[in-house]
Amino acid sequence: MFRLLSKQTNIFSIPAYLVCLLVFISLFNILNFNLLSIISSIIAFLGIALGYFLFNNIGLNRNTHLPLFIYTILVFSFYFGDVSFPLAFTILTANLSTLILISNNEKIGKRSYFLVGCLMGFMYVVMPQTWPLIIFIILHIFATSGNISANLFRLFFGILLLFVNYAGLYYLLDIPDYYTRLIPYVSDKMITNIEPLIFLSPVVLFLLYCIYDHFVHFSKKSPSSKFRYTLLLVYSLSILIILIFYMGTQYEFLLLIAFPVSVITSRGLRFISKYWVKELILWSIIIFALLFKLAYYF
Repeated sequence: MFRLLSKQTNIFSIPAYLVCLLVFISLFNILNFNLLSIISSIIAFLGIALGYFLFNNIGLNRNTHLPLFIYTILVFSFYFGDVSFPLAFTILTANLSTLILISNNEKIGKRSYFLVGCLMGFMYVVMPQTWPLIIFIILHIFATSGNISANLFRLFFGILLLFVNYAGLYYLLDIPDYYTRLIPYVSDKMITNIEPLIFLSPVVLFLLYCIYDHFVHFSKKSPSSKFRYTLLLVYSLSILIILIFYMGTQYEFLLLIAFPVSVITSRGLRFISKYWVKELILWSIIIFALLFKLAYYF
């Protein structure tokens, strides 16, 4: 199976994965059919679908099927059919912002900070728990920008513009204390009901091994690979903070980290020397991800 997934993708691959994604998202929503659920699912589908296009842009997996397949398995395991609107919008915004920032066209990536700022502001207004992603964008500017002050101004101007519009709308609607919901907080449910997460521990252990292996062979990597991998790790750390503080038992939050986990694990599998070990680890990821989903229900 690993050899089959190691083949390079072609123009028909991503649409095929998108059809599979659309099918199982639709099946999950049959049992929870209402207008809000349908809207949230459509937004979540668009956000998850953007993840498939991120793999080629980040350039760490040689355009093979393996990361796409692992991503699909993780999405299937983390999707339970009741993604809230704020979370669905966060998935879409996070993936769209990442797609812009890691664009192969450097002009697009460097000249889009105002747009990214607007997206971050909108995302924060919809779901204030996503504040760590704004920190990730700021660190990205410091790491990649030749004109840090100008790009920080563009980013914060975009965020401020959304905040002003938000405040103006709520003021006109005469909604009291609208500003209090924008204050970040730490959830008191961050360590409850962790039993299903135990099944993901083998995946987490392999993920840590992949990161360890990357830094052991750090000197052998190309400058581009080093930079993009570090960018991915900082992004993952931002998502991890969100998961620790705000996930609670809303395991759909794990959809936010499905993309970086897919990239890191598929890259780690590629550098393992023995084929049977690759096959064993790949099947372990599949089995334990599916066991997590079963544990959620039973």
